[in-house]
Amino acid sequence: MSVIKNARIFNGEVFTPLTAVRYEGGLIKELYTAYDGDDAIDAKGAILSPGFVDTHIHGSFGTDVLKPGGTDYIADHFPSVGTTSYCPTNATDTFEHINAFLGEVKKAMKRTNGTRVLGAHIEGPFFSVANRGAHATHMLQDPTIENYKKMVGEYDDAVLRVSLAPEKTGGMELITYLVNRGKYVSIAHTDSMAKDVEEAIGKGATISTHTFNGFFPMHHRQENGIAAVLTDDRIICEFIPDLQHINKYAARLILRSKGFEKTFICSDALEPGQMGDGIYQLAGSRVTVIDHVARLDDGRLAGSTICLLDGIRNLVNIIGIPLEKALKLATINPANSLGLTDIGRIKPGAKADFVLLSDDLVLQKTIIRGVEEYSI
Repeated sequence: MSVIKNARIFNGEVFTPLTAVRYEGGLIKELYTAYDGDDAIDAKGAILSPGFVDTHIHGSFGTDVLKPGGTDYIADHFPSVGTTSYCPTNATDTFEHINAFLGEVKKAMKRTNGTRVLGAHIEGPFFSVANRGAHATHMLQDPTIENYKKMVGEYDDAVLRVSLAPEKTGGMELITYLVNRGKYVSIAHTDSMAKDVEEAIGKGATISTHTFNGFFPMHHRQENGIAAVLTDDRIICEFIPDLQHINKYAARLILRSKGFEKTFICSDALEPGQMGDGIYQLAGSRVTVIDHVARLDDGRLAGSTICLLDGIRNLVNIIGIPLEKALKLATINPANSLGLTDIGRIKPGAKADFVLLSDDLVLQKTIIRGVEEYSI
């Protein structure tokens, strides 16, 4: 049995009047208004939050999940930035490379230490050319059921989420196929008009990948897909809070349109995440990072260099949203977007995955499965 006491507990939704939590066997057992025992970790008034859940990340700490060993390497290092669960996310590459990546994810899902590996997020190659972002044009594919099966092979059970352009050949059929297999489908890097987005949502797509990025811009006389994403209550909007992919006004527009129940943040981080400026790579393409902004040689943005804790700080300090709302966007909301009800929250029966934060949002401690994985 372990207890954390004298904490300001954020339970995934709100700050509570409770100050202590007991956990055992990797699960939360009980919450208390107060706990006086000497056998507890004393938080000394620090914020106790569920650990952060990053469902869209390609790499960090100098590696990429498509590199051999990348998924495990990142899981080993993620506790140092408070991320306790993540979805390794591929960029567009060959079917062979993506299949090998999925094999590593399947093994990593059984890990008993480090950050939890929830399952793979397939981001590419099923995208449009016009809105491909940093994805390599020559490796883009139609989102057909045949192509999906060819790509995932025997590792379909390692796939949790698939991002795709629904208007492309086979897209709508693949959405139905994936939803029927329990996958979560995101609309992404798409030329979709509103009617395409509405059809995709009707077939079971539930997430908008890094909203605004990978969509045609909104225009008041064109029924583009982004307008449907922002106004259809059936879809959840993910966005990147690095203030490079979208500015603070676009972030506020997403939050005003969808509310704090239908939004969550991701890092969309690359190999240079937490590493600083320099030359890196993304699926064989050169990425140059200057002042923490990652770009391809032609100037296109190529993912971010932040972690979710960086994003929370941006939400609070620059975008100007309350701390409890910012924490919600990085904990319970991304978990809920994938139907995961035992992470991203502090309640009896949930996983004992926590972070302790100072008032100025400095990470003090990360606990995963009830085990301390990082401490300053």
